[in-house]
Amino acid sequence: MLFAFLALAAVASPSEKSDKVSVFVTGLGDAAPGAQSLIKKLNESKPFEAVTKNDTSKVVVLISGMSRQRTDPFACMYVSHYNGATFKTFLGGGLFFSTNADAVANNFLASIAQDILERFETSNTDNLRQALESCLLMTDSKCNVLDPLQKEFGTKQL
Repeated sequence: MLFAFLALAAVASPSEKSDKVSVFVTGLGDAAPGAQSLIKKLNESKPFEAVTKNDTSKVVVLISGMSRQRTDPFACMYVSHYNGATFKTFLGGGLFFSTNADAVANNFLASIAQDILERFETSNTDNLRQALESCLLMTDSKCNVLDPLQKEFGTKQL
């Protein structure tokens, strides 16, 4: 699945603007080595770029790890969220055990790519629909229907 996503990202011609998916990754304590390895792998990949907490991101990934001694294996879990304009929506999560942080990051990169490939577009549409519902509940005037939802609702305002 990761290879299909990477292949889709490679189709763009060099003259086109980069459409990399910006991902903010954080992990503290025993999860930090896995988070740092994942950040490195994201930056080396074609469809992703890791960003800092001060940058805009499309996806947020939180990595946590079990306490471990130096010789213990890594036991890490990640949770990814679509970082919408008004809502954060769950994309996926995973748990992986390995003797090194690189193997954990490899597994997480493949899983996160699958989460994004399977759920990213529907999460965006769901967030837009929720924002429209909120607008309709909070106002007596009309609400603008954003472009991706106009075909579904058949109008530009509700």
